[in-house]
Amino acid sequence: MRDTLTSITDFIAGLVRGNLAPAADLDRSIAAAASGHIAARRALAVAVAEEAREIARREVLTVKVADIESRAVQAIRAGRDDLAIAAAETIATVRTEIEASERASSRFAAEVALARREVESQRRRLADLDRGRRLARVGSALNGAASLSPPGSDRLAEAEAALEKVNVDNADARAIREEMVPQADRLIERLSDDGFGPPLRVTAADVMARLRLMAEAPVLIESGREIDSRP
Repeated sequence: MRDTLTSITDFIAGLVRGNLAPAADLDRSIAAAASGHIAARRALAVAVAEEAREIARREVLTVKVADIESRAVQAIRAGRDDLAIAAAETIATVRTEIEASERASSRFAAEVALARREVESQRRRLADLDRGRRLARVGSALNGAASLSPPGSDRLAEAEAALEKVNVDNADARAIREEMVPQADRLIERLSDDGFGPPLRVTAADVMARLRLMAEAPVLIESGREIDSRP
């Protein structure tokens, strides 16, 4: 007997593990994908921030080049070609750097656009996976409940049949109690319910009628006090 119980317990535990293993694998896969998605979003945010700093630096260089050009023109007018030549060399170097930065920014913008689309696609797929996981859990729970039921049985149907049997038994018991009441008592109760003779029990309607009579009784006022006129 003990061996049989052990075998049944092991069988049920195996079924439960079999139902839980795929769900656990799904959770791990989604968690890994979510971690990768978060890392991609962070990398994209860092790259965008660095590009913003590069644009700001390029704007500073552009302003500086304009200032040097203005001063170089003044030097030429003053006959200081030596200063103008030095300024021209500096301007050429800085402008080369600015143009290289602009070309890099153009490539970066295209790559960022692709990266944004990929990150958004990952977000949608993760959302779909999460919804699918919730549905899969419901299915696993239903499968687990079904696997723990004996073959060919329906626990819900059994419970519904049991409830129906309880209701039938209660109805039978009530019918038996009514049948066991003496015939004379049943007749008196029926006549009382139809209004013939004094009532056998107090009803809410009787109480309400008495309360209405009490409320409609006149009230005498004497010396600033209310006196009930009822005897």
